[in-house]
Amino acid sequence: MMPKSMSIELAALIKTLLFSFVMALIAGTVVYFTPLQESLLSALGKIILIITIFTGACLVSRNYGNKGLVRGLAMGSIYFILIVAATLIFAPAVLSLASVVYTLLISLTAGGLGGILGIGLAGS
Repeated sequence: MMPKSMSIELAALIKTLLFSFVMALIAGTVVYFTPLQESLLSALGKIILIITIFTGACLVSRNYGNKGLVRGLAMGSIYFILIVAATLIFAPAVLSLASVVYTLLISLTAGGLGGILGIGLAGS
């Protein structure tokens, strides 16, 4: 249970980061114990990223009930900043302009779409 004083954005960020961690563990376990190749991990990572950002944006905009696109883009931007910061800390050699632009587009698109869907779910 999240404290009442925590912002909706921070609560959604924590929930979706935990969800992302669980999905990554499941994906890694499936790849390890099945004949699937490890080269799939990059694609699975992108899928997990999209699902996580989409879910976070949806949670935030559903709780607020307005400005879904803006709130979704904000969540996508937060994730993008976290991803770039983590990459700079743990693996700066893999950071390139193409990967940064690709991740930015994925983050903003998933966040925007999740925010729009969250507004549709706000009434239910």
